Amino acid sequence: MKSERCLRYAVYLTPPHGSPLLERAEAWLGRSALSGAVGEPAAPHQARVAAPARYGFHATMRAPFSLAPGVSEADLIARFRAFAAEQPPLEVTLEIAELGHFVALEAIDHAPVAAAAEAVVRAFESARAPLDEADRARRSPGLLDARGRELLDAWGYPFVMERFVFHMTLSGSIEAVAVPAVTEAAAAHFDGLLGVPHRLVYAIFREDEPKGPFSIIATQDDLGE
Repeated sequence: MKSERCLRYAVYLTPPHGSPLLERAEAWLGRSALSGAVGEPAAPHQARVAAPARYGFHATMRAPFSLAPGVSEADLIARFRAFAAEQPPLEVTLEIAELGHFVALEAIDHAPVAAAAEAVVRAFESARAPLDEADRARRSPGLLDARGRELLDAWGYPFVMERFVFHMTLSGSIEAVAVPAVTEAAAAHFDGLLGVPHRLVYAIFREDEPKGPFSIIATQDDLGE
């Protein structure tokens, strides 16, 4: 078994097990972070969804981090259970968005999820190991402005607090000319699920090895088990 210090964890939002949104998203990506099942993605061209498929369908609330010294996986899950038990139901209405050179589902009402994201970042900060040089380099600090680097150094990720943007990624970076076609395909694939509220749950995702797939190890719906 790998040392817990070699693992990375993240706190994400994801649809609950069995929801139509999750089933449709897993079919699009060709992978389930919950079951580990892998299949042929419904998205056009498998290479275009390889990156989001690795992470599983989610919205980032606390970006991947290594555990701080003295914090075990059991400690993290206990902290997650305490946090998630106090969180009200979170419903998000989604639309297809083109975010630069990738396609995603975006929240129509951003404010509630932005407030929730800040709460997650603060709640799990003491469980996060400080960034080492490789971690910091992964975030491309040279491409960030001064505020982005400040957030990176303070919280381990530059897109937090006022820089947070809720999105559920549907593609990796793709050539600009292909973005409209992927957007059109996504709109057709998620037809009937856009413009209506969806319940999302907090979940802990774990990366078992560097650059390996992320899997769900705990969700807000597990609290009663």
